[in-house]
Amino acid sequence: MDITFCAHYQGDALPPKNRFCRNCPMAKTACDPLWSLVVALSKSNRGDAVRLPGTRAVMYPNPDNWNIVHLKINTKWGLPKEDFLHFIATGFAQMGRKGERLDNSASPSMTRQEPYVQAIVAVLGGENIPEITAVRQIQQDTGSQE
Repeated sequence: MDITFCAHYQGDALPPKNRFCRNCPMAKTACDPLWSLVVALSKSNRGDAVRLPGTRAVMYPNPDNWNIVHLKINTKWGLPKEDFLHFIATGFAQMGRKGERLDNSASPSMTRQEPYVQAIVAVLGGENIPEITAVRQIQQDTGSQE
């Protein structure tokens, strides 16, 4: 995980600090509205699977935790909010192994989330939607007070 992916990230990439996005005081400014679109997409088929174009994966809502949506091909796994936001900043959400936690291409959860995050962005309207632009501005904002 690239711990410099966001100007507001506080942590060393190790659990539980790798999940800082869930409690970030700046999240409500831009990250929560974007993540809300992801959660709404997961619910858009009334709880049934939502196909992610260009992949074999489907997406499901997670009724127990707003910070995670579920993906499934053969097995169900979680796409956490922080993995998605890391991808928005860096373009990476790859799997990592023990000892590779600070690999800039690894997702915060160390779970392979590509190409699924790209498909979600495409379904939401692409990389230039206002919500993604707003998140990138917040992530790069080094002058903001927390």
